[in-house]
Amino acid sequence: MKKKHVFLAVCAVAMLTPKSVWAQYPQITDEAKEDYKKMMTEERRLSDEAWAKALPIVEKEAKEGRPYISWASRPYDLPQARIPSFPGAEGGGMYTFGGRGGKVITVTNLNDRGPGSFREACETGGARTIVFNVAGVIRLNSPIIVRAPYVTIAGQTAPGDGVCIAGESFWVDTHDVIVRHMRFRRGETKVSIVMTPSVVIRLETL
Repeated sequence: MKKKHVFLAVCAVAMLTPKSVWAQYPQITDEAKEDYKKMMTEERRLSDEAWAKALPIVEKEAKEGRPYISWASRPYDLPQARIPSFPGAEGGGMYTFGGRGGKVITVTNLNDRGPGSFREACETGGARTIVFNVAGVIRLNSPIIVRAPYVTIAGQTAPGDGVCIAGESFWVDTHDVIVRHMRFRRGETKVSIVMTPSVVIRLETL
């Protein structure tokens, strides 16, 4: 009798489990999908505008020894530095150039976009190292899309408790990107969709 009770209990759990697990996933409404689509259409338009400004600088630096390799699909397709990206760097991206030898851009506020913002620094063309003189949460209203290569994001330069990027995604759609000592918290959004860049990413995080 006990064995029969155990068997029935196991069957009951097996029948309930799929339904219980399914209930953990949110149902995305058509309205939410449409809102997300509109938001991304606008963000891609703005990203295209920023890229149009950055591209001439990227092309100029390509002639000076920093090639832009949009077709790269693996680390071997990309140039390799002679020394590690930073002391202690390991792994497939340890010889990534990042923004070495380029300009330094300072993030001076926690705004989503505009002068002095993290987004503007990421969308700027040319080799660059991004540093911070502010600390806190940068709450994004739309994804940041990094398209210009050769960038080092030095989160360790922020004062206090550092910087946290929250609210939306941070996309790397280029190569030779180093990210150090940053926190990313995507947070609550209407639609939980993650897009994968088509270009190889060489990313260092500590």
